[in-house]
Amino acid sequence: MGTGMNIGTRVVRTARVLPFGDGVPVVPPLVQSVAFDHASFAAQDRVFAGERDGFVYGRYGTPTTGALEAALAELEGTASATCFTSGMAAINAFLSSCEGPIVAQEDCYGATRAVLERRGSVTFVDPTDHGAVGAALDASGARVLYAEIISNPLLRVVDVAALGAIAHGRSARLAIDATLATPALLAPASLGADVVIHSLTKYINGHGDVMGGSVCGSHEVGAAMRERTILDGAYLPPHDAWLVIRGMRTLGVRMARQCDSALAVATHLAGHPKVARVHYPGLASHAEHDLACRQFDGRFGGVVSFALKADDVGAAGRFLDALELAASATTLGDLFTAVMHPATASHRRLAPEERARLGISDGFIRISVGIEEPGDIVADLDRALSAV
Repeated sequence: MGTGMNIGTRVVRTARVLPFGDGVPVVPPLVQSVAFDHASFAAQDRVFAGERDGFVYGRYGTPTTGALEAALAELEGTASATCFTSGMAAINAFLSSCEGPIVAQEDCYGATRAVLERRGSVTFVDPTDHGAVGAALDASGARVLYAEIISNPLLRVVDVAALGAIAHGRSARLAIDATLATPALLAPASLGADVVIHSLTKYINGHGDVMGGSVCGSHEVGAAMRERTILDGAYLPPHDAWLVIRGMRTLGVRMARQCDSALAVATHLAGHPKVARVHYPGLASHAEHDLACRQFDGRFGGVVSFALKADDVGAAGRFLDALELAASATTLGDLFTAVMHPATASHRRLAPEERARLGISDGFIRISVGIEEPGDIVADLDRALSAV
């Protein structure tokens, strides 16, 4: 498929398979088999050895999951993609394959930070302070720099090209979690990222009915990740992959709607008397707004976060309990609007003083804006804010 096509067209047309008889199925088939028969021992041996394409056993690869992997690699512009049973399985697989120290974004997703802390040999930095990033790489000797292109939940935006130059100048790799941006906003590899990670559970699937994760990168990265699926057994099953492919085909139209609605929600909340501050890259008040405009070409993601003026857990609870349209749910990127409280959910493991230092206060709320009518979303938020 021509990579010059718009992303909205590419996601609709991707993940097709070889012809069946006289035609190609417009919906990729689900191949549910765990094992695959071969015409001869020699043919099977060549597949095991990687000397020819084919399938032997579910942990080594399946046609349906392979179709998803080929689609992700094409969308990201990378040589390989490997799919796992969840976003955290993908992150764990990648981080466990890294030797030596790591420099990582301090305000990353709570579970990612917990994995990094458990792993050890990690230096946390502000990724927008490029001097500090370079100094941390120099001091630690790390060969991996890990960042989120739009951080969860503070929605800070990193300069992928600048971080890539800093990392590569020190013989390090840049790994980017692009979950909140998706290929619909940016392909980080085009700006110098060496590894691109997604929680497929979120926007790429987008329907709240399957979990998955992926690691995209070079052939070398792909070989290392395939080794993890074989030995760890966390490979994405074919039915789950089929559901992700189905969801991915509407990624372009969903993200367009959610980004537009998120901007409307953020703009409204920025003027609300019960809101202390709003985090959204599409607002001129956002610290990285100019960078976001250049990097994302006019759309800024579907997540908005904000802090209540009544900055405590009780106020946050009253707000969540008063919601009627939005779900009080700990996920994001689905068709429906979901609202959650990071201090007691995604960042619960983080020490309260560290949460406060980062800006994740007790009255901090994250909204994943869905595809409902934006006026209805705003009305629901206003109704809930009246209870605070």
